Amino acid sequence: MSSPSDKSASNSQQEGDKPKPCCVCKPEKEARDTCLLFNGQDSGKCDELIGKYKKCMQSYGFTV
Repeated sequence: MSSPSDKSASNSQQEGDKPKPCCVCKPEKEARDTCLLFNGQDSGKCDELIGKYKKCMQSYGFTV
């Protein structure tokens, strides 16, 4: 019987070198968040920044 630590080690090996979502696209995320904070989501002023963030995340294999 394998221990929980053995299972987590095998899971991380299966994922490969894929970074955590919180650790990538930091400049894009900060710009998007700042824009949304001051303008709101419904203003439409942040659509370009949101698109850049989504594209960056997708380049790392994340579905946004």
